[in-house]
Amino acid sequence: MLEDQVAYLLQSYLGNYVIGLNKEALKISVWKGDVELTNMQLKPEALNALNLPVKVKAGFLGSVKLKVPWSRLGQDPVLVYLDRIFLLAEPATIVEGSSEDAVQEAKKNRVREMEIKLLEKTHQLKSEMNKSWLGSLISTIIGNLKLSISNVHIRYEDFESNPGHPFASGLTLEKLSAVTVDDSGKEAFVTGGALDHIQKSVELDRLALYLDSDVLPWHIDKPWQDLLPSEWVQVFRYGTKDGKPADCPLKEHTYILQPVIGNAKYLKLRQSTDSHEPLQKATVNLDDVTLCLSKNGYRDVLKLADNFAAFNQRLKYAHYRPSVSVKSDPRSWWKYAYRVVSDQMKKASGKLSWEQVLRYARMRKRYISLYASLLKSDISRPVVDDNEEIDDLDRALDIDLILQWRMLAHKFVDQSIESYNLKKQKSKRSWWSLGWGSQSFKDESESFHFTQEDWEQLNKIIGYKEGDDEQSLIMTEKPDILQMSLDVHMKHNASKLLDGALESLAELSCDGLDCSIKLYPETKVFDMKLGSYQLLSPNGLLAESATTSDSLVGVFCYKPFDAQVDWSMAVKASPCYVTYLKDPINEIIKFFESSTAVSQTIALETAAAVQMTIDGVKRTAQQQVNRALKDQVRFRLDLDIAAPKITIPTEFRPDNTHPTKLLLDLGNLVIRSQDDNPRGSSSKLDLYLQFDLVLSDVSAFLVDGDYYWARTSPNKSDGTSHMKGVSIFPVIDKCGVVLKLQQIRLKNPSYPSTRLAIRLPSLGFHFSPARYHRLMQVIKIFQEEDSESSNLLSPWNQADFEGWLSVLTRKGVGNREAVWRRRYLCLVGPFLYILESPDSKSYKQYLSLRGKQICQVPAELVAEVDSVLAVCDAARSNNKVVEDVNALILGCDSDDSRKAWQSRLQGAIYHASVLQFPIA
Repeated sequence: MLEDQVAYLLQSYLGNYVIGLNKEALKISVWKGDVELTNMQLKPEALNALNLPVKVKAGFLGSVKLKVPWSRLGQDPVLVYLDRIFLLAEPATIVEGSSEDAVQEAKKNRVREMEIKLLEKTHQLKSEMNKSWLGSLISTIIGNLKLSISNVHIRYEDFESNPGHPFASGLTLEKLSAVTVDDSGKEAFVTGGALDHIQKSVELDRLALYLDSDVLPWHIDKPWQDLLPSEWVQVFRYGTKDGKPADCPLKEHTYILQPVIGNAKYLKLRQSTDSHEPLQKATVNLDDVTLCLSKNGYRDVLKLADNFAAFNQRLKYAHYRPSVSVKSDPRSWWKYAYRVVSDQMKKASGKLSWEQVLRYARMRKRYISLYASLLKSDISRPVVDDNEEIDDLDRALDIDLILQWRMLAHKFVDQSIESYNLKKQKSKRSWWSLGWGSQSFKDESESFHFTQEDWEQLNKIIGYKEGDDEQSLIMTEKPDILQMSLDVHMKHNASKLLDGALESLAELSCDGLDCSIKLYPETKVFDMKLGSYQLLSPNGLLAESATTSDSLVGVFCYKPFDAQVDWSMAVKASPCYVTYLKDPINEIIKFFESSTAVSQTIALETAAAVQMTIDGVKRTAQQQVNRALKDQVRFRLDLDIAAPKITIPTEFRPDNTHPTKLLLDLGNLVIRSQDDNPRGSSSKLDLYLQFDLVLSDVSAFLVDGDYYWARTSPNKSDGTSHMKGVSIFPVIDKCGVVLKLQQIRLKNPSYPSTRLAIRLPSLGFHFSPARYHRLMQVIKIFQEEDSESSNLLSPWNQADFEGWLSVLTRKGVGNREAVWRRRYLCLVGPFLYILESPDSKSYKQYLSLRGKQICQVPAELVAEVDSVLAVCDAARSNNKVVEDVNALILGCDSDDSRKAWQSRLQGAIYHASVLQFPIA
């Protein structure tokens, strides 16, 4: 029956991706132990599992070879070879108006697909087969599996996202192979007791990602399915030319990830007597990992993200979408926008009336009982999708709610079957009882029995012993047993920014990056070490580490063994030398700024997405801080960071020979937590989180001449000093500051929330006309020389509505203190900018009104201001909006001002909602 199972799995998985798979021929090949499938076409729906708006334009699977030595299963390896996997994809973002019946049919198919997946996961979790025996069999097969995947090219061509600038991206893989090896690294075959120590070797050859901008899609004069195998290879190796496969490379790829070569070792132990020896260990070695991003590629990525986002919004409400053009019937499109926005606001509010609650309760009771009875009526079918009453109920329910109720019905049916099975006598041991027959091609009534001698021989081959599962369970329950270890070593890795001509704007180069993860039953350890790094530009070196080894070392541990804390983190960074070069830094900034190639709408939406991400990170950090304060989470923090040493060169030459430089030594920063009080201590200090912050060796001086940080820093001096022709003008003598910070865990009226002690031993400044003259030359470097594009960078200059308001700002650890501050607000389309004054060159806060609501805050909830508005998430309750640290609280000068701002903001929110559903 193993042969039947393999044939079924091949049919199930390959049948979803390839065309014309012959079930009977496949079954015969599997029985012979040698399966070879060649020159198969991929189905158009082969990428549906990705849930992306893409479809297969053409696909080819050159060869699938599977060799299963049934007669020598415990003596010869199982061989799997995949070769020439070619796939060409294109966008599928066109959404047409759909009828209600078509939408419901698509909804039914989606529910069925997701329900089957959930049932498969549940079946895997609740399976009662002999896991230890089956695990031994699988370990024998997989432990000796020989895998080879070669010549893979997956390409996506897009001519819709950025009209006029078609682009193509793709993944290429030369070869990936995995074999079983012995201790000396030679290929081997293991059985029986040798399975206690399995080693796999993996080789990776030329894995790469590319993104080619401004390239035409591949075109073939004849249908893709008529291509010969040799022509498929030519097309995916060289491209096309004049409607035919090219015979030589037409253009080099622009790689995002340049071809990577590496290898990996995997070790698995069945048992371990040494707590420091992992049960599973993986080691990955990569020679050179280089990431590149070009200006055109960055533009195409933004356009692609915008196109996919617009598609997802259109697809969500496709059943509302009119089937006519905007010009022919604009009224229907306004109705479409209104229905979509109304539907979204209803769902976001999350409010239900008592009548709706009762209706859903009755529906839930009826749905679960009906679905369970239908499942019981025919146990062989896992999903019921042909009942009219169920279909009628599904029309009024969301997919998530349908799945939840159906899984409850499945659970009820499973419990009924289990109680029935307990009354039956346990069946004898057979292949069927081990789970192999659930999808067998033979009749269920047919049993297949082994003699005792057959069982002993098979157990000897796969290395199974009675009681091994109990012993393994005892071993894995020990808290100090290292279950899994992963080590990643990179000799060299780099990240590059390229301009339009593919010339390097900046390159961050790192050597000796090592990362490791160790997993114990409860403890988790993450370790990272970086040898050295450099940041280069065409104009020179921007930054480099002062040391060639251990420039950055960090260890994070969850539930450490050596301390009674919940987590600990230790970081140590060596100094780095930074040179401020204005031109390359400006080029890097311009790289990410919006340009004519990217519309202002996309640029603002991208900025909104970034702002939402930042807000999400801030919200998560605030929640973690508050939770740590409330739950009295114990942690140990030890940061020892040698701050950068910065050089700011100028073109000023006082003696017409030696240029002036400003050198800033930001010293050394040490942050340590002091949480040594035992849990439950009655000490007052136990009410506080305590930190020690020490900043030392901070200094600044001016230099005329060639001075490098590798030299010894100048000693304290009242005047100018000279070092081998270099003139040094001290500005700030070496100094430091010591801070002791205590933050209360829970608010207590008897104790202050924050206590801070500062000690500044000494601070020495030096000032003279010579120093002033040189410092003014340094300041000129940071002055803006070109203000022509200021309007492009300041969209609030074209505000739709603006004025002064009071804004409730929060500060302190955990944002516990609230203060009203006067700010100037500018409303630009669906975006709100908060400025310090009308003449500000940058904003203090930026907010997208998408998914927001405007509510009036009751006067009793806010002190000092009577007319208060709140901008918050649509699902937020009005009574709790003041407690939301992410809500924007606005204080108006008068009731008329409040009404004006409320009306304007409501209109902007509606505008933001309509923009989510473009008509293109």
